[in-house]
Amino acid sequence: MIALIASIFALGIGPLIYQTFGPLKRTDKIVSGFILIVITATLFFEVLPDAYQVIGFLSICLALLGFLGPSLIESLFAKTATKTHQLTIFLGIIGLVIHASIDGAALHGVDLSHQHDNLSLAIILHRLPVGLTIWWLLKPLIGERYALLTILAMAVATSGGYLLSMQINELHSSFAMLAIQSFISGSLLHVVIHKPHDDGCMHTSHTHKNAHQQNPNDDSKFIALIPDSWELLGMFIGIFTLLMLEFVI
Repeated sequence: MIALIASIFALGIGPLIYQTFGPLKRTDKIVSGFILIVITATLFFEVLPDAYQVIGFLSICLALLGFLGPSLIESLFAKTATKTHQLTIFLGIIGLVIHASIDGAALHGVDLSHQHDNLSLAIILHRLPVGLTIWWLLKPLIGERYALLTILAMAVATSGGYLLSMQINELHSSFAMLAIQSFISGSLLHVVIHKPHDDGCMHTSHTHKNAHQQNPNDDSKFIALIPDSWELLGMFIGIFTLLMLEFVI
C-alpha cells in the first residue's frame, strides 16, 4: 500500500517541477526533448512488444494508423484540423490512464508476492514523466484546473488497478484491449511530437512557426525540424533517466 501511495504522489511531482521552472525561457524545450525520449521508449519497449506477442503485426499497423491518421485527416480536411488535434490529445491521455491502471495492478502483484525488489521503485519513478507529460500536454489546451483533474483521474485509475488487479490483468491481456492500446500508442506518439502551444494549437514549435509563414517554398522548414541545443539537453536527460531505471534500479 505504501508503494501505491508513493506512485500517486509521484504523479504530482512532474507538474510541480514544471510550474516551478516554467517561467524559465528554455524550460518547455527541455521538457519537450525529455518527454519525447521517455514516452517513445515506453511505447516501443513496453507497450507495443506486449501487444505484438498477442496480436502480432496488427499491433504495428494500428500504431501506424494512430500515428499517421491525424496528419492525414488534417491534410484532407483542413477545417477539422483543430478538433482532430484535440481528439488525438485525449486519445493519448486515455492511453496513459489505461497504463496507470496496469501500473496499479503491477504494484498489487509485488505486494502479494512479498518481494522487496526494485519493481515498485521503478514504477514509482516511471510516474514522474507521466505526470509531467499530462501537465505539459493539457495545461495549454484546457487549463490548470482540468489538467489537475486529469492527474486525479490517473490517481483513481492507479488505485482501481491496485484493487482490481486480477480483472485488470485479464483485461489487459485481451485481444481487444491490446488492439486499442496499440492504436492509442501511435496517437500518443503523434501528440508528443506535435506538442501543444499556449494558443491550444497542436504543432511542434518549428512546425507551428512555419504554419504561419506565407512562403510555401521556404526550405528552411526542413532544417528547423532539427532539435536545438535545449531540446537535445532534454533528450540526454531522458536517456540518462531511462538508463538509470534499467541498469541501476
